[in-house]
Amino acid sequence: MVMENGQKGMREIIPIEAIGDDFLIQVAEQAERRIDAVIKIKKVALKVTNARDWTDQQGNPYLQVSGSEKVANLFNISWRIDEPTYEEDPDGHYTYSYKGYFSLGSRNTEAEGSRSSRDKFFIQYLYEEKDGKKERTEIPISDRTNKRDVKMAALTNLLGNGITRILGIRNLTWEDLKEFANITKDEVQSIQYRKGGEKPPITEPQKKGSQGSEKAKPESAMITIKNVTKQEKKKDGTVMKSPLYIFTSDAGIEYRTFSESLMKIATKEKGMGMALLVEFEKGPYGNTIIEDGLSYVDQPPGDGENAQ
Repeated sequence: MVMENGQKGMREIIPIEAIGDDFLIQVAEQAERRIDAVIKIKKVALKVTNARDWTDQQGNPYLQVSGSEKVANLFNISWRIDEPTYEEDPDGHYTYSYKGYFSLGSRNTEAEGSRSSRDKFFIQYLYEEKDGKKERTEIPISDRTNKRDVKMAALTNLLGNGITRILGIRNLTWEDLKEFANITKDEVQSIQYRKGGEKPPITEPQKKGSQGSEKAKPESAMITIKNVTKQEKKKDGTVMKSPLYIFTSDAGIEYRTFSESLMKIATKEKGMGMALLVEFEKGPYGNTIIEDGLSYVDQPPGDGENAQ
């Protein structure tokens, strides 16, 4: 390639050197080092997690908030979160959205997280018996009690999205977990979407009060477990035949049960940020969980920008 000198009457050929082979080699070596760094980050990030930090969602691994926080602490990731925005539709349904700014050294990224009351995971129901059959009625949006759950789910979405994005560990596979953390799919709690968004069927409701003739109307809510306590004595000091377990949600609401199997689920997920479906009856002694009334619910990472 040549260039002409601009002076009138002169034509001077000025050669321009092609990109040298040494420069290409340098670029290739830098790219190779970056690939090695990404693999090492993935290895270290996954190694700090355990099987309880993951869920199996329709065959794919999804990192929960508990795992995201472990990874963030390991790499000293910092973030700043704007105040949430709240949008309400004419029909009363609403959406909470968060925007956050995540930093790792000189690297920065933005992320968003949002959840809507329209999500099937936040539907609440009343159960009534009519003509000898149990009927389920969806509670109107104006009467639901889980607004804080929607807000917290949006925050959960944001944190998981921002932390995995800044580290470049989105779209992980079971092979990644097995190779870098020795976590297999069989060890991870499986969460599958239910057809039509239906929640698990409930068993026969317990009878209310000492009369035993009128059946209570079970309600449902999505909660995360903050604390689990065990009560073995009544107020008068006498020992109970079976211990009473009291679960406290992040919203500060208490739920009671004598079921040891439900206690094990709640204890396992205490403080882990896992969403659970609780089905209960309101009575003079508080919220009593019905038989088998505590189960895992679908908690997807979200669509579009919020998906891993």
